[in-house]
Amino acid sequence: MKRLILILLVTLPLLARAQNASWKFFDCYAEAEGFTSVRLERKMMRMMSREAAEKGDEGLAKLLAGIEYIRIVALGTGDGERFVADAEELAAKPEYKFQLVMSGTEEGQTTKFYIREAEFYNNSELLMLTYGAKETVAVNIYGRFDLKQVARLSMIRPKK
Repeated sequence: MKRLILILLVTLPLLARAQNASWKFFDCYAEAEGFTSVRLERKMMRMMSREAAEKGDEGLAKLLAGIEYIRIVALGTGDGERFVADAEELAAKPEYKFQLVMSGTEEGQTTKFYIREAEFYNNSELLMLTYGAKETVAVNIYGRFDLKQVARLSMIRPKK
């Protein structure tokens, strides 16, 4: 029993540190002046999953059920260059193991997708960074998901 507790005490900080990389970044900008933030936590993801299942979209329901959280931070006014530099610095740190999986530029907007694949608990992390003349936004998705299915999330929009 003592051995189990010792193992947990040694490994839990390592697991927390790996996940906290994006949390620290998003929490820093979520509170900053000139930024707008949205946090969709686990409970919300489960409610959205049930709604999708009720509408008969089992694929979307499964995707949403596997997501632990989604964090979005958008620049309204302020230092967009510092924001982008901080996001890219986060993604580039070897200890966080993010890999650039796609990047593209269209009409002055650059979009980059970084993924950190599951090591523990089968949870992966996706970091999307979009910046340019139109908007500057960072999106972080953490949980169990199929990268092919994540694009479906862009179809979910609030009703006007």
